[in-house]
Amino acid sequence: MQARSHTEGLILFAPLDVHFNEANILQPDIIFIRNENLHIIKDGYIKGVPDLLIEILSPSSGAMDKIKKKAVYEQFGVREYWIVDPHYATVDQFLLVDEKYQLSETFDSLGKIRSPHLTCLSVELDKMFQAANRFGE
Repeated sequence: MQARSHTEGLILFAPLDVHFNEANILQPDIIFIRNENLHIIKDGYIKGVPDLLIEILSPSSGAMDKIKKKAVYEQFGVREYWIVDPHYATVDQFLLVDEKYQLSETFDSLGKIRSPHLTCLSVELDKMFQAANRFGE
């Protein structure tokens, strides 16, 4: 399990299972858990609801990330969900409002995405997509 500490919590990276219940065990690409919720981290997996989940689309995972995973994350109350599309250099930011995801905004590679729930988290997307392109070469 790879992790990075932040002032407000912990950022974790795949591969790491998130156990919402016995029928819904998923593996998001990036997971953020606030300090007050760190108790959901168990030995080698997460049991509970993270505060922010991020999926990075690939040709093989697009439908799973946009439909099935999004529905599960919404059902179990993940407050914020980002879908990163490296092909189009966009990020869709979904926020949970009245137990349903609302598309807050679609950011392009020139934008800066901020989490309204996590003041420590903002990402300059041009730098992120440039770094991603270097790995893809």
